[in-house]
Amino acid sequence: MKVIFEKTILLNAIQPALSCVSGKNTIPAIEGINLNCSEEGKCVVTSYDLEKGFRCEIPCDTQKTGNYILNANKLTQIIKAMPSGYITLEVDSNNVTRIYSGKSEFEIYAMNGADFPQLPVLTGDKGFHIQKGILKNMINRTMFAVAQNDMRPELNGSFFKIEGSKITVVSCDGSKMAIKEQITDIKRNEEEESALDMKFIIPGKTLNELLRFLSDSEDTISIRLTRKYVIFRIDEIIFFSRLIENEYIDYNRFLPKTPKTTVKINCEAFLAALERAALVTEDQTMGQLKSFLRCNFEANMLKISSVSVSGKVYDEIITEKEGEDIMIGFKCRYLLDALRASDSEMLKLSLTSSLMGMTMEPYEAKEDSNFTFLILPLKIKD
Repeated sequence: MKVIFEKTILLNAIQPALSCVSGKNTIPAIEGINLNCSEEGKCVVTSYDLEKGFRCEIPCDTQKTGNYILNANKLTQIIKAMPSGYITLEVDSNNVTRIYSGKSEFEIYAMNGADFPQLPVLTGDKGFHIQKGILKNMINRTMFAVAQNDMRPELNGSFFKIEGSKITVVSCDGSKMAIKEQITDIKRNEEEESALDMKFIIPGKTLNELLRFLSDSEDTISIRLTRKYVIFRIDEIIFFSRLIENEYIDYNRFLPKTPKTTVKINCEAFLAALERAALVTEDQTMGQLKSFLRCNFEANMLKISSVSVSGKVYDEIITEKEGEDIMIGFKCRYLLDALRASDSEMLKLSLTSSLMGMTMEPYEAKEDSNFTFLILPLKIKD
């Protein structure tokens, strides 16, 4: 194989491909990036770690066709280090790969492209189109509540529910939950006649990588589903992943129905107070455990305090409260995560007791957009 690439074009393809390269050192082929160069002056760049994959097509000057796998990290480092301009990749009969540009030259070993694992079929049974900016916003508002390595597989991803023009995304890790709802122009695929009605769970790791490809623009992204995979088509890129096939939890039953206390609070003021409190609650010097945050909703004031081995903190925030006074404890970090994911200036907090979760919503919900966060408390001693 002998192929000439423009450096920027090649680098812009292999860098995002790194997100789907395996780092477990189990199968050498999936530690690499597959370059399949044809006579038509096109190179298909593919990476696949058996859970998620990346594929795109880039232009090249093919002097001699070939299909080879190159170690992803080494290839990326070499291309980055090369001077600007055109780069030549040449693989001989012994799989020795020369990568050169001007006077700069490297040699690494390649593997035969036939050893690369077979990709799943990248045509979905059903799907839709949605604006990149809307999808990015919904993922960002709910990612903080996705579990990490939970024994319940479904909690390690976000649950998506599509009902006509309404999309709901839910994440829950057992201590906090995030629900984001949006009514938007979701376009059905042309071949589909019935109204959209879909439910699926995308792994959190996949969503983290997907965010790299999403912008705040109004351009659309195509999403297709098979029984086991979700396939994203973003411009010239195909990004795909296995779905989590378990049933998702009945998340609505965890939301308190008749709160005894509701509080109107300024999000920015609450966030600033918690960031100050975190200097004490999150301090782990001298090997101490993180301390909890005590929240006392009293009259039209929220008094927050915490004590740890390294010090203590106290702060007050003006609120508007209806209902009973209540004292409740939280992990400060959980509240911080929720507030940072909020996009509302004023929040409504709803509480039932010191042992039940607190919900956080926009004080004035938009007609086409809403979120609900649920944070479970910690038991505190009086």
